Amino acid sequence: MDLKDKLAHPSVPVIFFEMVPPAAKKPESLETALADVKKIRHLVDAINLPEIHDEIRGGERTYKFVERVEPRKLAARIRREADTEVVVNRCVVYEPDQAAWFRESRQAYGIRHAVLVGGESSAVRYPGPSVLETVAQLKSADLEMSLGGITIPSRLHEADRIRRKHAGGISFFTSQVLFDSNDIVSLVQRLNGLEARIFLSFAPVSQQRDLTFLRWLGVDVPEDLDRFLIQGDASEASKPGGGVGEAAFVRSLDLAQRILMDVFDNLPPDPPLIGLNVEHINRRNLSAAVRMLERLGNLYSNLVAGRAAAQ
Repeated sequence: MDLKDKLAHPSVPVIFFEMVPPAAKKPESLETALADVKKIRHLVDAINLPEIHDEIRGGERTYKFVERVEPRKLAARIRREADTEVVVNRCVVYEPDQAAWFRESRQAYGIRHAVLVGGESSAVRYPGPSVLETVAQLKSADLEMSLGGITIPSRLHEADRIRRKHAGGISFFTSQVLFDSNDIVSLVQRLNGLEARIFLSFAPVSQQRDLTFLRWLGVDVPEDLDRFLIQGDASEASKPGGGVGEAAFVRSLDLAQRILMDVFDNLPPDPPLIGLNVEHINRRNLSAAVRMLERLGNLYSNLVAGRAAAQ
């Protein structure tokens, strides 16, 4: 079963692992990224590759922008050398003719699945089309692809946005990184009857700067999460293999598991399909992200199987 069919099948769990493409000026990091994919390919249905732009955001900048390998180029090597499906993210607002880019991506790089990403701010006038305008471009060009979008559960009228985009041709949505179940549970309930897949996104947290960076990216991180995750418990630091980083990671994993179970415990009568997207926000957290992928992937697959058996 190919990825497009999996995305639409209600009894099939679908798991993405989101990894930032390596630095363009470090050729050796590309080989490392490919080796990382080969180690986890048995755990996932696809690798999800974001497109990184040097955008201007509010607040103090927490990192230096690093030019990355173009996602579609990395995707072609992953498909060829790791025999793994890939979903590339495409920020569509920066170039007017998106159909040309997608035609080249399909023909030269074998790209068949993409997440369409809009602009950072509605107050900025971008040269390229919106997500729905891009879908229209691709339809006019007869470019058949499996298309996804981004969802921010805490945003006002988000269910209406998702329904409009789904009606326009978007078949799956990846959420912003989740640290609270209230908004995502409410959103899924309001999407009752929608024939699309909503991917719940999680990322490990081991240090304060992880939360700082996520906030800078625009992730909705509750104000009291710092105290809960980054406690600096001396007793944890004294344990073998422990320390503040490990203790914070364990708490973030426990939180992710609770959110995942909350969503399944509160599904509406005819819910959208649920997917899982685990991401690592930096190289330092890669091993933690893989541990989270293993634990959440097993829990999520069991939840999907249990729901299918009960129907």
